[in-house]
Amino acid sequence: MRLPLEDKKFELYSIREEKTDGAFGAYPAERKIEQKIDFGFVLLDKPSGIRSKTAAATAKKILAPLGAKKIGYSGTLEA
Repeated sequence: MRLPLEDKKFELYSIREEKTDGAFGAYPAERKIEQKIDFGFVLLDKPSGIRSKTAAATAKKILAPLGAKKIGYSGTLEA
């Protein structure tokens, strides 16, 4: 089964090209590892059988040596 616009080709038009001011951020490819850790997120497909809190605590243990200070979680409840 195909999606309605799956085969349609789209073109991207730009009025002008701008460069990001370093004081307000950076393009993803130009970000330092510290910026990625401070402002990034990790997608985790949590297996059933463990609590979300346990998964977040494990992620914090792994990411803490890299400089991550806060870890949170969000998502759907298990059925």
